[in-house]
Amino acid sequence: MVKTVSDIYQAKYLAKKRKKIFLCLFLWLVLFLAISAGLVYLLFFSKLFYVKEVSIANQSFIPNQEIRQAIDELLAQKRFFVSGFSNLIFVESGKIQSLIVNNFPQAENVTVEKEYPHTVKVSLDGKTALGVWCFGAGDQDKCFYFDKNGVAFETSADSDGPLLLRIEDEKGRFEKLGQAVAGKELLAFVLSIRPELEKVKIDIKKITVPADEDFRVDTQTSEGWEIYFSARDDLKSQVNSLDVFLSQKISPEKRSQLQYIDVRIPNRVYYK
Repeated sequence: MVKTVSDIYQAKYLAKKRKKIFLCLFLWLVLFLAISAGLVYLLFFSKLFYVKEVSIANQSFIPNQEIRQAIDELLAQKRFFVSGFSNLIFVESGKIQSLIVNNFPQAENVTVEKEYPHTVKVSLDGKTALGVWCFGAGDQDKCFYFDKNGVAFETSADSDGPLLLRIEDEKGRFEKLGQAVAGKELLAFVLSIRPELEKVKIDIKKITVPADEDFRVDTQTSEGWEIYFSARDDLKSQVNSLDVFLSQKISPEKRSQLQYIDVRIPNRVYYK
């Protein structure tokens, strides 16, 4: 078949067009690869957003050095197969916050912010002890400060001071700091005893959860005698029975001679 001039011209035009399209695609590919390489270098190897400062506003007794060391170890972990990766863009504030909360139970109100281009800002407060919770009979090495949520956050020495409520738990078991010292129901009952007794002008020294009886909670008053409560019954009703009994049956002179008052059985009071 004989090609005409028009066919030859059209073939050359199409070949030239294909070459131009290929060149254009090649140039776009080179540009894409260059941009990608630049981004990889910027994010993984350059120090444009490298974390150079960790600012810690610490209102607790936790040493700043310990907090900084824990954060540095987290930032030094491998990410995307790159060792020592510490780019502020990929720093996860929530992960640092969880790290501090989990590693330092004494801390609360922990906040973590990123301040570009190089700073991580950490702020935290220290927990306030609501009382001292001791596990085991007379084992002072197992006493811990606990917070308003009933979470043990620091080891405590023996304390019978009037400011901190003391609980001796002969039945419970302790595993680690950061855990609740007791179940929700028992904890709520125990923490309600002092304020309820204050309403009837009874001051207490300590509370004991004995090992030999279920649901029994003993409370030692500042006068020396004890009150036996039932943790499965309404506390207010038991305190009311106690108050009525003291006002009607026991004179102020005889209170100092009491050994205990048992209000665990509804509408009945036993004493010695």
